[in-house]
Amino acid sequence: MTQAMPTTGLSESLQDYLEAVYLLAQRHGVARMKEIAALVGVGKSSVTCGVQALAERGLVNYQPYQYVTVTEAGEALGKVLLRKHRVLKRFLVEVLGVAEAEAEGIACKMEHAIKGEVLDRFVRFLDSVEQRSGSDGSPAEAFAAFCEGGADQGDGEAPRAPGS
Repeated sequence: MTQAMPTTGLSESLQDYLEAVYLLAQRHGVARMKEIAALVGVGKSSVTCGVQALAERGLVNYQPYQYVTVTEAGEALGKVLLRKHRVLKRFLVEVLGVAEAEAEGIACKMEHAIKGEVLDRFVRFLDSVEQRSGSDGSPAEAFAAFCEGGADQGDGEAPRAPGS
């Protein structure tokens, strides 16, 4: 199970900034303001305010005109945020067959609402689909085939709960 990490007190935009700093720090060891701005899709002045707020909360190390790095607490929370994003994007792409670019934006919005246990269920679902699909094609292909054949299957009624 995923260990729940509190994000209370962090707005969605601060979560996005922290996730960007964490990702850049993983790739390059440090994050630059212009790289954070590019990842989040905002101007550098907005990033400065966001990074200062993260520094006040002890999640990043920041000094004007210097690189940004994550603290131990920032790394732990950044890891959780990035994992959420990746699991949701994977679900959208691999299971639902959503185009990768579109899935990126949707996952970014969804990640702020998904709690630990729900994310765990997404992970378990993806694992089970992966195990079952084997050589029969990708989960997205199986889902697409199901959707295409949906009108021809069944009696047109909505599925019923067991025992109905």
